[in-house]
Amino acid sequence: MALEDKISALPDDILLTILSLLTLKQAVATSILSQRWRYLWTSLHTLNFRYEEILHRNDGDTDNEWGCKIYGANYMERFKQVVNQVLRSHKALKLHEFGIHYPLDASCGDLIDIWVAFAIAFKVSKLELNFSTNQVPIWVCSFKNYSFPLDLFDKMKTIEPYLVQLDRVFSVCAPPLNVDNGFECLRELFLKSVDLTDEQFETILSSCTFLECLHVLYSSRLVNVKHAVPHMKLKSLEMYRCFQLKKLEIFAPNLVSFKYLGPKINISVKDAKQLVHACMRSNWETWEFSRPNPLNLPNMRRGDFVFGQFAAYLPQIEHLVMDASSFGGKKVLDNGPLLYNLRHLSLSSLNYAHGPFGMLDCYEMLASFVKVSPFLHRLELHFELYPLQDPKLRRIAVSPHNYLKEVLVSGFYGNKLVVDLIMVVFDFAIELEKIEISTAYLGDPSKCTISLKPDDDFLVRKSIERLHERMPAKAQLYILDSL
Repeated sequence: MALEDKISALPDDILLTILSLLTLKQAVATSILSQRWRYLWTSLHTLNFRYEEILHRNDGDTDNEWGCKIYGANYMERFKQVVNQVLRSHKALKLHEFGIHYPLDASCGDLIDIWVAFAIAFKVSKLELNFSTNQVPIWVCSFKNYSFPLDLFDKMKTIEPYLVQLDRVFSVCAPPLNVDNGFECLRELFLKSVDLTDEQFETILSSCTFLECLHVLYSSRLVNVKHAVPHMKLKSLEMYRCFQLKKLEIFAPNLVSFKYLGPKINISVKDAKQLVHACMRSNWETWEFSRPNPLNLPNMRRGDFVFGQFAAYLPQIEHLVMDASSFGGKKVLDNGPLLYNLRHLSLSSLNYAHGPFGMLDCYEMLASFVKVSPFLHRLELHFELYPLQDPKLRRIAVSPHNYLKEVLVSGFYGNKLVVDLIMVVFDFAIELEKIEISTAYLGDPSKCTISLKPDDDFLVRKSIERLHERMPAKAQLYILDSL
């Protein structure tokens, strides 16, 4: 028996598992293999609609040209047609994942509502709506994000009108639904460039009682987020670049991971005894404190953003992500508890907010953390620093560290200041085994990196040669770029 025949003879559930490893476009393409495969894809439990896989990009298209195309009426209409056609053909009784990845906005709201209702009706476990315009030139964006109708998530209301629309538009008859909680199966919710109000945020957490992961990025209407009732299942909360947010209060006793990136605000994470992974980053400039404060909150001092608000959790944290702008001086850590559980530390220095002095703050913060984190295993240093900015490094005595084995440095442009700092790490990390270097800034994947000029490339190469000469004998150096 030929291999293709042996595969085709496998049970449906195994074949569907194989199809789930493919992109949706590849899975649909298997329908031409044989009669056995013709309709198999319609029973997939994972439906992720990604514009990069559905729409055709010409080899000669620049990023701007491609961005304009996907935001144009023809490509957008094609994408919507593909989604609708797949939903009409869908036969599975339950969905594990449902995702829409396309820069859609509020003008498509009625259709998106029905797509979300489809996910609810089929008891989706993971829902992702990614309407980010990162690939679209800013001059063609509408800037009006899609926003959920409140009743889609409100367990006190019914989604029956949306289910009627499903039947009318797609001829989809939804399976029996628990009207008390349509999202009873939802475990993960990812919303990017989806606008939520404070009320909608609270409704989602109150209604989705089994939700474990909530990630909200680029929501422009959140201001005062508060969830006072304990959410017993929430394990991961990520709030990125919600620029109008002024205050965040969350009560989640089983929270394991909390990530925040945005302006310095008042944050209260209550009773998170399981918290081991924390990201607290602010890359706004100091003028943010002079803005009107509609909640009448006190302006936050520099060191209070992390060490004031998260001091109670520092002894239990295993992975901490911070930036130099959150450091208020080494006494903040020197006077605090030893961070025995800290294994992975990531520090960022942002050039446009603090110039080279932000990098010097990063050095002082590093020295303080090394002193109070005796079992630190991996260190990441992320810099946005142009090559010409090279003030003298004020060296700080750092005792030998026996557990630091791995170091990653990103945003490396060969600066003497950064090279000197890495050599300081060589001096105290006496058991160092691996150092990775990248010219790309890896501290925030959504940021654009600075392109190297020929002279910069030469400087990077010469600086790496210097590092090779000073590296500990058993350490290995890995360059993550093609230089």
